[in-house]
Amino acid sequence: MADVAKDLGQEKDESFEVLDIAVAGQNWLTRALDGELSRKSVPVQIGIGATTGWVAGYLFQKAGKLAATAVGGGFFIILIGHQTGYLRIDWKRVEQDVNRTQSKLSAEAGKRLPEVSGLLTQAKDLIKKNVIISSSFGGGFLLGIAM
Repeated sequence: MADVAKDLGQEKDESFEVLDIAVAGQNWLTRALDGELSRKSVPVQIGIGATTGWVAGYLFQKAGKLAATAVGGGFFIILIGHQTGYLRIDWKRVEQDVNRTQSKLSAEAGKRLPEVSGLLTQAKDLIKKNVIISSSFGGGFLLGIAM
C-alpha cells in the first residue's frame, strides 16, 4: 500500500487518531454530564435539578409513609399488648436507658461537631456555586413530595 502511495506521488501519512477508551466506555448519562454542571446552559441546569429533585422528593415521600406506618404500627401493637396484659413495661428502666443513651449521644455529637460544621460549609459553598441547579432541585423536591 505504501508503494502505491509513493507511485501516486503522495507522501505516507504516519499520523493516527488516539481514541480515549474511558470516554467510549461511559454511559450516556456520564457523557451528558461531563465536567461541571454549572457550565451547562440554564435550561439544562433547570431540567437536571428539577428532575433529580422530583425523583428525590417522590422517593422521600414514599419512604416517609412506609417509615411512619412501620413506627405507628409498632406502637399500636405494643399498646395492644400492654392493654391486654401480654406486656409489662418497666418505665423506670426505660427512663434510665433513655437518659444513658442521651448522654452518650451528646458526648458523641460533641466529638463530631467539627466534621459536621465542615460538611455544612461545603454544602453552602456548593449551593452558592450552583444556584440554578439548587433552586430547581428544591422546587422539584417539593413537587415530588406533593405528588
